Amino acid sequence: MDGRRVSGTRTALQDPPWVGTRRAGPLSVLVAGARREVAIELVGRLLADPEIAFVLGADLGPCPAGLCGHDAQRFAYVEADLGRRRSVDDLFLRRSTTPQPPNSVVHLAFEGDPVRYGRRTHDFNVDSATHLLDASLRSGVEKVVFLSSDAVYRLGPKTDFRVAEDAPINLDLHTHPIVRDLVDAEFIFRAKMDAPDTEVMVLRPSGVFGGGVLSGLNLLFESRPPLLPLGFDPMINPTTKERLAEDLWLALRLRGKGIYNVAGLEVGPLSRFLEQRGLSPRRVPGVALQAAQRAQRWMGRTRYHASVNPNRLYFSLVLDDARFERLFRSRRATLEPAAGSA
Repeated sequence: MDGRRVSGTRTALQDPPWVGTRRAGPLSVLVAGARREVAIELVGRLLADPEIAFVLGADLGPCPAGLCGHDAQRFAYVEADLGRRRSVDDLFLRRSTTPQPPNSVVHLAFEGDPVRYGRRTHDFNVDSATHLLDASLRSGVEKVVFLSSDAVYRLGPKTDFRVAEDAPINLDLHTHPIVRDLVDAEFIFRAKMDAPDTEVMVLRPSGVFGGGVLSGLNLLFESRPPLLPLGFDPMINPTTKERLAEDLWLALRLRGKGIYNVAGLEVGPLSRFLEQRGLSPRRVPGVALQAAQRAQRWMGRTRYHASVNPNRLYFSLVLDDARFERLFRSRRATLEPAAGSA
């Protein structure tokens, strides 16, 4: 890891001087999982940067409406089953739709819907990570970014107030298989972080807000009403899909590898974020929470599944993203001349 614990506090190791410096352009980016809401935001942000020569979006299903209006000279969308190796390899060999093969990849194609979860979903989550990383390494891709989740952290009464990247992750065999898939996908990427010619990066975002976003926190807030356990009000620092897209853009445009937390600016109790949005939660005894949410789902009043990360509503999870702030966000100004030259 890139940090260590000393007397209960995190002491960062010296980062190489090249981390956070600009990558030489022009860049050609493959966005895998382009139907996700954060992907739509990211594609728009990439195309606003003149250093991005071309963006190729790929996913299973037709092009989403949010991507259909982009300049065909700089953006293309292809339907691809990212769980099949041949389909992934074809993305790096296309000549008819892309002026050059991708030299940057962002992997957003993770399926986390517990309603449709099954063996096929598990295979897709693991195989898509394996095939995309292997194809990237074989093709000499310079940068690969995998979007993980804060759900990989182990939560409990002893969780640090601010959780750094070297905090314990959830390896409990009884945890939800979606979380186990996230951990497995992370391990696939972490195993290749020493690749000499490819910078491999994993981003762990806090809960993500935004229209159409399928994060657990966003689905909880869309519930009618949100159901919370009696006596608990955990601290959080959620981000937005717009801020997350900006962080992904920075991760692609600047050099660096390893694992990084990314989170929002504001820290506060869960109830405060509900109040800011004019939402009034209903409190129920903890032993009845999951049963009450099942009844809500049956009535079509929520898509939230507390069983995926049950400790999320009981214990605080505030991500410490100071390292990403220092190495990436603080150096955004180094990209301004390029971004403003269009």
